[in-house]
Amino acid sequence: MLTATACSDGPAPPDCVPDADRWEAEIAPLVESYCGTCHGEEPDFGAPFSLLDYDAITEGTEGLRHVDQMVRQLAEGTMPPVGMPRPPDEVTGALLSWASCGTHTAPPAAGLVSSAPPALAPETPPELPTVELRAPNFAVSVADIDRYQCFTFEAPVDEPRFIRRFEMIIDQSEVLHHLVFLRDTDRTAPSDNYECKRSGGMPPGSEYLYAWAPGQGAFQFPEGGLRMEPGERFIMQIHYNNAPGLEGLTDRSGVRLYLAPPEGPEYGMFSPGPLGFSVPPRDTRSVLSQCTIDTPARVLAGMPHMHEIGSEFHQEVRRGEEVIPFIDLTGWVFETQLFYSTPMELRPGDRLITECVYENPTAETVFSGTDTSDEMCFNFMYVSPPPPTRFCDETYGGRVTDVSYAPGACAPADAPEELSLAVGHFTLGLPEPLTGGTLVDGRYEVEELELFVEDPRTPFGDLDLEDSLVLMRGSLWVGDGRATWDAAVHLGVKVAGVALDDDTHLSQEGPYTIDGTTLTLSAECGGEGALALSSVEYEARGDRLMVEATSDLMGFPLIQRLTLVRRE
Repeated sequence: MLTATACSDGPAPPDCVPDADRWEAEIAPLVESYCGTCHGEEPDFGAPFSLLDYDAITEGTEGLRHVDQMVRQLAEGTMPPVGMPRPPDEVTGALLSWASCGTHTAPPAAGLVSSAPPALAPETPPELPTVELRAPNFAVSVADIDRYQCFTFEAPVDEPRFIRRFEMIIDQSEVLHHLVFLRDTDRTAPSDNYECKRSGGMPPGSEYLYAWAPGQGAFQFPEGGLRMEPGERFIMQIHYNNAPGLEGLTDRSGVRLYLAPPEGPEYGMFSPGPLGFSVPPRDTRSVLSQCTIDTPARVLAGMPHMHEIGSEFHQEVRRGEEVIPFIDLTGWVFETQLFYSTPMELRPGDRLITECVYENPTAETVFSGTDTSDEMCFNFMYVSPPPPTRFCDETYGGRVTDVSYAPGACAPADAPEELSLAVGHFTLGLPEPLTGGTLVDGRYEVEELELFVEDPRTPFGDLDLEDSLVLMRGSLWVGDGRATWDAAVHLGVKVAGVALDDDTHLSQEGPYTIDGTTLTLSAECGGEGALALSSVEYEARGDRLMVEATSDLMGFPLIQRLTLVRRE
């Protein structure tokens, strides 16, 4: 926002009178969109004056006018204020060129740049009754690096109400990663507080209502709100991350709800974006998904969400042959996650395309998931009427039925490229233990693939065992105390009715050791990842070899058992 400090030298040239016709046709809508939250008709958030009246901002002595201050602070990059995203260069350039009569150009934007303005709540809350739902002095231990703690609440109302405003109550900021507030629609959550991940993550059928991450302030609906009924149950999930190892912490963070009569538009939250993906080591990768709109919906705002290796977030609407920009973020900053004003009417048949760009500087594959070390690609959007599902992810371009293979970086130079396709389906339960045995040198090719889960519940909903599969083509070379594992894998699962697809290539080589029924490959080439053979159980029977690895898939343990046949 602009400050009241005058610019004594006056950045605009002498006799600069910004064009009034251009103000009406082009500049006023930009100022209202990108500056109006603070500098609106009634200034807010400490802004000293409005910027929406042409006569008011251009009157006075040159160098001391409001428009002169606009030039100075745009040129210096101090407007918007520190901590807020900057508008795209073309917007800043248009404002600066108009206000300075064409003598100033926009400096290149640095840091977080957004095509949409933040959806800032009014600084003064509405005069409505409030309730606070808070963690009950929860003890955060030094071992809680990635702890997802769920707190259960009964609706604190005796008649229907709309939640008009959310405010985050921050107690121990040093250990807060994010907060999610949900409606336990089917009342399947434990009635007491519990560790979310150990209890299967989010309750089946639960509905997202609000999400908070660092940098975000309050959120307020201009009218209407989110419905709260007597007798309903709500879950507040807080992600604690005590990476500093602080001792003796107890936390009372939570949310403050402003409650209004159930009048006006009713909103709900849904989260379009890809649910299953991976980013290989030292790689830059773009992941996409689409969401086809079935019923008319009006979008109010959304909070794009990624973790620490995200760099760009993009969404657009495709309406027939027309492409409509929705929101673009570049220079992603994990500590600045905001709701952005993205008003739009979505029509049946519209396709909402979501894309996230990641830059993985580490030696490990980063997978989609709920932990800080995982990644996400969502836009937590408020729409009216409430959506029928909380997630929306359709494979961009159609479901995949095969996976192509080409030898990876660690594969031998003479590695064959024509490998058989193994199709693995999911089974509920645990496999029989493997028995070890004598491992014969040679090249083994994947022939069969089985996948086992003890519990189909995930943080995103129930895994559809019948309509989920994994496709694989791969080889394992064993000889002279060394092993090479090289495979192409396609993960195609359905969670809560949403199809998720992801491709990855695994390539590892190094010495291996055997201890009882455990084979350990110490990779000197390549890294680890899901279906990697770093430490596996095995069973060797002549030319047939079974190996079994356990990994984490979207927040629940997955056992993969491969059957390989020696080809040479």
